[in-house]
Amino acid sequence: MSSTISVVLLKDFALLGRKGELVRVEKDYVHSYLLPHGIVKEITDQQVAKQIKEKQKARRTKIPKSMSEQSKALLYQYNDPTVITEGNPILGRLPPMNFYAYFRHSQREKMAWEWYPSHRLNRLPAGYKFVILIHKRRRYLGTFHYLQQFLMRRIHSALIIDGSNLGWVKGKPAMDPIFDLYDYIADKSEKFFFPFVWAFDQSFKRKLSKTEKRELSEFCTWTGAKIVDYADEEIFKLAKRYHTKYIFSQDHFKQYHTEHFIRITYR
Repeated sequence: MSSTISVVLLKDFALLGRKGELVRVEKDYVHSYLLPHGIVKEITDQQVAKQIKEKQKARRTKIPKSMSEQSKALLYQYNDPTVITEGNPILGRLPPMNFYAYFRHSQREKMAWEWYPSHRLNRLPAGYKFVILIHKRRRYLGTFHYLQQFLMRRIHSALIIDGSNLGWVKGKPAMDPIFDLYDYIADKSEKFFFPFVWAFDQSFKRKLSKTEKRELSEFCTWTGAKIVDYADEEIFKLAKRYHTKYIFSQDHFKQYHTEHFIRITYR
């Protein structure tokens, strides 16, 4: 039996979408927060759900791409949701700081989130909406889009990431692929992972530009990211510590016994 149900938004709500849109959300979150606050209406009739989807699709085809991008930028704007900018209110209101995450074996665990500290944003690259995810008193970096999936998907397990292997663009070390992984897991991965646990080689950091070294140092101030002398060995230690067999890397780790692990990468 599915743990998510279809609802239509009765008002703009930053974490889920705009008024009139049909979305699937974890059942407990719908009944504990969204319905009592008049944010959504549950849709049980599949024919009605189909009609709403068709209207959404038709509406999207009529909106120019530029307008679509403009709306998206407004929806995820970095500001207090009550602030007015350019004559337009920020869409929706942010959800409560506390929420429940749903894990693979049906258990739910309390989590919280907050916007990334504004005075530290200049230490990270532009173009991302960063948040801090709080779980069992540990603070993990994430993106707002990745955060949205906590209400729509079950967490399969932790994901161990070979950061030194992932962080390359056209043969050069780079930080962009590191930050892009959050949205990739949110949108394209069959399984949803949390937390992300990263290992970077010292040699990788030395090859980065001055700006990207600063980004990596800031990235590693949060739980689950560390720079070590030899990342490959650390990766398997982390997998055992976090009780997961999933490793994100393009490395085949031929020098290790990897039959009990599953290696995934960008498709």
